[in-house]
Amino acid sequence: MVGMAKKGRPWRVREPNLLIEAKQKMTREELLVWAWCLANARFWITDGDGRELTLEELEEIRKKQEVFYAVSEVELEELRRRFPDHFSPRKVKYWREVLKGMEKKIVFEVNCEAYKQVLEDLGFIYILEKFVKKKDPTYCGIATIMGVFYSEPKGELQVVYTPLVAPLLVLLKKWFTIYNFEEILNLDLKASIVLYRLFKEKLGLKRNEFELSKEELLDLFNLEKIDIRDLRRQYIEPAVKEINEKTRLKVEAEPVRRGRGGKIVGFRFRVEEEPRPEEATTKDLVENFDVLKKWFKKTIEQLAEELSIHKPVSPAEIARSLLSLERINPAVAIWFLLHYPKSEAKLYALEHIKWVDSHPKLDLPNKYLQHSIQVPKKELQFLWDQRVKHAAISILQELKKEWEEKQEQESKKPESKKAESEPEEIEIRNPLVGILAEEILSEAKYLSEEEKQKLKKELGVESFRDYLRELIRSEDITNLQKMRVMLEKVKQEYEKKTMEKEIDPFDSNIFT
Repeated sequence: MVGMAKKGRPWRVREPNLLIEAKQKMTREELLVWAWCLANARFWITDGDGRELTLEELEEIRKKQEVFYAVSEVELEELRRRFPDHFSPRKVKYWREVLKGMEKKIVFEVNCEAYKQVLEDLGFIYILEKFVKKKDPTYCGIATIMGVFYSEPKGELQVVYTPLVAPLLVLLKKWFTIYNFEEILNLDLKASIVLYRLFKEKLGLKRNEFELSKEELLDLFNLEKIDIRDLRRQYIEPAVKEINEKTRLKVEAEPVRRGRGGKIVGFRFRVEEEPRPEEATTKDLVENFDVLKKWFKKTIEQLAEELSIHKPVSPAEIARSLLSLERINPAVAIWFLLHYPKSEAKLYALEHIKWVDSHPKLDLPNKYLQHSIQVPKKELQFLWDQRVKHAAISILQELKKEWEEKQEQESKKPESKKAESEPEEIEIRNPLVGILAEEILSEAKYLSEEEKQKLKKELGVESFRDYLRELIRSEDITNLQKMRVMLEKVKQEYEKKTMEKEIDPFDSNIFT
């Protein structure tokens, strides 16, 4: 799936700035669903055959002025595996309620002029003209989602986006923001998620300090009328505090006062992002081949993950692409990739590098790349060191071989073993035994480790799997029914606790 990060590595979301700034009515949980759906968006051609579009096909669609759709395909099981502390299997019913809630909140109120400007810049202004007859609308309520489809048992989710929003999800050249899903997942307040996305957008635009009026904040939080003191106490201060504690962003907020009496009319924000800790010094990277190799490996894997937001790409593919350059040193190419503006797609950076490499009139292609991006000289300057440039090709050749061998080994791996709770295949002659066994396995999947141990103790068995297998083999319907009743009792106790807590699937923090 496009955009899906490997386990243990950040899962990046790419969201158009226009939608970050839009007025919308989603709850915290719906914003999380929205984010991980965006991380997995692909594109369909107009006849809807489900095939992912290539860049060339998108260009053809633009030339023919056709409409197209975007689609996200995600498995909830993937969320359970990646984020077990947040996405408990028992709460899958709440996810269904969240999805139903999203269907009622699909309209985003966006700035009309900004929306038209983005579509025009992308070459898709004709889509707006096809649907909207008024030349200068003063209100733009964009329907973002055409349909939400959910299927059991894996929790497969498909979200289809409308042609009005699909162009915003295409490979944007600018005007989008990348942020980590893990960071917003740790935020308990909706206001925190809303402001975090906005702060990441401002940082991408190099705006570390900015003001938001009371009216702009009310739109962001989807509030009608609220006293400025309550806005500050209930939304701004708690959100800023949580962002500072749980993310790498460091935010300061102070009221903006105007007029007689110093009435508060908005807030001024200062935002900085703490750099990720470096694993080695510049001297180590220049002089130590093994340390430099580790840096190259980590960096290219991160680049592959970021590029996969737009189209699937592996570290081995990036290494092959860098080694195919004839005149540009791979170390310089990586320097250029890492400095490419955060608000623009790095796939364009790769195309830029290839163009410079093949341009016959550019005598100094490496210097050309260096001067085309203005950055502090000290930033990643070690990549211009002659020792690093000489070592880069041999490092990439080693890494390419390593990644290719790993891919080959993974392709030859046998199918994963059955889960511990799943019995070996046994011929079931009695239909009732089959029904009971299936129900038991279905319920057992949602037990916590503590509850599994408790159940084993009550049954007086050491292995749940072996005991169930023996009951099936001996067709012991009495004990199978007993086990099912015990599991049902555990389920009812959980639901009773849930009801006592009065959990609201839309407004409460159901993911933590």
